[in-house]
Amino acid sequence: MDLSPDTILQRIPDLKIKIDSDNRLAITTADGVLECGPHGLAILDAFYEPQPVAGALGKLRARVVGAQDWIDLTSTIAQLYQAGVLYDVQQSRSVLNASDSSYDAAEIHVRMLDDRVRTSAFLKGIREVVRPSDVVVDIGTGTGVFAIAAAQAGARHVYAVEASGIANLARAAFEANGLADRITLIQGWSSQISLPERADVLISEMVGTDPMGDYVLEVMLDARKRLLKPDARMVPGRVKVFGLPVAIPRAELARHTFIDEAAQNWRSWYGIDFSPFVEAAERSEQFFSIKPQLAREWQTFGEPVLLDDIDLMAIKQLQLERTSTATATATGELNGLLVYFETEFGPLTRFSVHPAEVGDDSFRYNAVWILQEPLSLRAGDRFAVTFRYRVPGVASRVHVARL
Repeated sequence: MDLSPDTILQRIPDLKIKIDSDNRLAITTADGVLECGPHGLAILDAFYEPQPVAGALGKLRARVVGAQDWIDLTSTIAQLYQAGVLYDVQQSRSVLNASDSSYDAAEIHVRMLDDRVRTSAFLKGIREVVRPSDVVVDIGTGTGVFAIAAAQAGARHVYAVEASGIANLARAAFEANGLADRITLIQGWSSQISLPERADVLISEMVGTDPMGDYVLEVMLDARKRLLKPDARMVPGRVKVFGLPVAIPRAELARHTFIDEAAQNWRSWYGIDFSPFVEAAERSEQFFSIKPQLAREWQTFGEPVLLDDIDLMAIKQLQLERTSTATATATGELNGLLVYFETEFGPLTRFSVHPAEVGDDSFRYNAVWILQEPLSLRAGDRFAVTFRYRVPGVASRVHVARL
């Protein structure tokens, strides 16, 4: 094996793997399909984070049942290294993923950084919250922009946690900004790592299109228990979830679900009856995502309804449910609820993704729930909106009913 015990290896970030019935792997690489023995999956797991060859072999030794099995194990490591599935961290230069949907691809981070309003608000909040001598943990550091900001704000040390392959580039960014001695990159999921010391401040940009998606509450609660001091602060520290009652335009609705007009068109074009799909859509809970800028001209039926107000430093429950009442201010058919959030980054800084408040360069999307039973409203009619989050990692739910 052209490797020394001290060589630090890591597996490449994204792999397509097929596992056969005999536990052998077929790994799809840029050069074709690589087949390897039954130790392959355990080896890939061992090198999920950078690991010296000797350290990985020490962990994998318990799998070995004889001399030939040991040869098979070490040969598989060499095979994966030679194929480029495992790479030498100290010799390789990090590259960005070619996929546009991966967190170590360029596009998503470029869009985040181009959103000047949101990024500037986040940086301002960090400067308001972080104090000299603070220890900070940044969960999901990405490019490292917020970890760098925390160090620049005076933090004594920052632990930047990142699971995707962009972690190596973030580490390089810390070095390029002269902060390698004050920012430590920890590769992995926050729920699976530990810190050398508990932190005074947690920074995390996890709130997305569905405010409770991506296990936001679960990650925050785990971090509070294991990674933070009892009196720690968070950026953001509070998230308010709102629902804007809207009339989704028919043309927009037709882009995201089955409607009568579209089914009639398809029948005239193709000679096929699609009415069962329309009927199923009317019985189904459905939502879609839209850039908030595109919803600015939609008809609304009142002020935004507060669906929940979540203090991330105080919340103890992983299940949320709240019902609020509202009064219609317009006449028409209420057929959707546009869900957006407002975050408090610091005592003086807030950021909202209300369609009227985001910048034109915002990378954010709003979730829009299609009501199963649209309401024909007149100005002055009252209705109730219920917001629920019950299953970890699964989208929150909304329900609208006439009072």
